[in-house]
Amino acid sequence: MHCQHCDRITHLAEFRMMPSNQPEMVKRTTDELERAMSNSSGLISATFHRSLDGTRMFNYGQWESKEAFEAILKQPGFNPDKPYWEGLARNEFHLYNVVHVEAKTA
Repeated sequence: MHCQHCDRITHLAEFRMMPSNQPEMVKRTTDELERAMSNSSGLISATFHRSLDGTRMFNYGQWESKEAFEAILKQPGFNPDKPYWEGLARNEFHLYNVVHVEAKTA
């Protein structure tokens, strides 16, 4: 399949935590994601997953550009100096470009 949106940025983040922190992390993430979607025009989508053992959450985000992603890092709660996950989890993230998409057709 031709890559129509290869200039978009994919944000992949892994949050690691104690299982007892996962419920609060889900709540904070939901609250912050609602704010991010309404205040970040360059955020196309964000999908969060929680591990069954409670030790991780994973975020798959799609952005219109690297600049759009960098803009959210200036907002309260997303700023790496005082993030919404502070005290609950450790976060490691990287930015990617899509280079190929393969999908089944109906």
